[in-house]
Amino acid sequence: MRTKAKNFERNEIESVVKYCHNLNPPIKAYLTTNILVYDNELEDLENLISLAKISNIDAIIAHDLAAIRFAKQNEVKFHISTQANVSNIESAKFYESLGAERIILARELSLNQIKLIKHHLNETKIECFVHGSMCTSISGRCYLSATICDSEEYSANRGRCVQPCRRAWRVIDDENNEFIYDGQMFLNAKDLCMIEYIPELIDANIDAFKIEGRAKDPMYIETVARCYREAIDSYFNSTFSKEKVQDWLTRLNKVYNRGFHTGFYFHRPTIEDVELEKRGNVSPFKKHYLGRVLAFDKRSMTANILIEIKEFNLKLGDEIIITGDDTYHRQKIKHMVYKGEKIKNIYKKSYDNPFKVNMRLGKEVKKEDKIYIIYKT
Repeated sequence: MRTKAKNFERNEIESVVKYCHNLNPPIKAYLTTNILVYDNELEDLENLISLAKISNIDAIIAHDLAAIRFAKQNEVKFHISTQANVSNIESAKFYESLGAERIILARELSLNQIKLIKHHLNETKIECFVHGSMCTSISGRCYLSATICDSEEYSANRGRCVQPCRRAWRVIDDENNEFIYDGQMFLNAKDLCMIEYIPELIDANIDAFKIEGRAKDPMYIETVARCYREAIDSYFNSTFSKEKVQDWLTRLNKVYNRGFHTGFYFHRPTIEDVELEKRGNVSPFKKHYLGRVLAFDKRSMTANILIEIKEFNLKLGDEIIITGDDTYHRQKIKHMVYKGEKIKNIYKKSYDNPFKVNMRLGKEVKKEDKIYIIYKT
């Protein structure tokens, strides 16, 4: 399901799991095996799940019954993917009878339906989406991409969806010979955002909250996960407030989003929950490339940075992001040195080209790491 992402290799699974388990506090590692599986892939899938067992994976996420069968044979815990579209009590009880540790319920359920399913389960836990991209089709079970591309490999269930739902379409009512939609993105669902309703979700006995972050960048993951962690903690220490909700919404709006709505939790989405006009990110905050790291001195924690864009303004307090193969660091600029002198502002037209500046950082970075700055457009 994540073929477009930069994934780790199969021989790295054990080291990834060890890394997660050795953190303080430790975190769990799950392996996603939730695509639809064909006969020519069964042996490979079985070998992968056997390797997951040896690597001490905490659980696999599965959709296909073949993946579930291999998990049971290897005594690997398994979670039922939202791709299985569990939407009722009997389906949930069926997967519980198979031994599912957790069920990730369909995104198309109301909060009342979720409460009812949870009430009828004995041991199996439930997980629900609380934030991120929403498919216009049932939990991603869509074949529009495969149809357009004339290949099953471009199905949403194979990880290579070309996202035709995010395009503008013209829809004609042939009986009245009139346009219903004329060049609008009427399938372009807004993003789910439930941070305002964390207390209601916790009170519904949902065991785990799921953030949709497939193929998102580290800044998105950090921002969204941190906001929801703070919201959960605030509920349990009785400090949850409207002021905090507004702060979280402001921060969430600074990373990639298509606008926000509450999904199916309280009512069925309407046309108001679709972004008709703008494709992709609607956030006014954009990440702009600035330059790259030429060298880093560990003793002084200072990076020598080459600014590569033609026009820019930089000042103390601006937020920068540094990324690389093994790097993700985000901070405000607190210290800059140009030709041996401390400076507070940089206006590109006032300096030489190419422009080099030293910045003190809060984390070690590597040569050739890229630097970005966040601007509000």
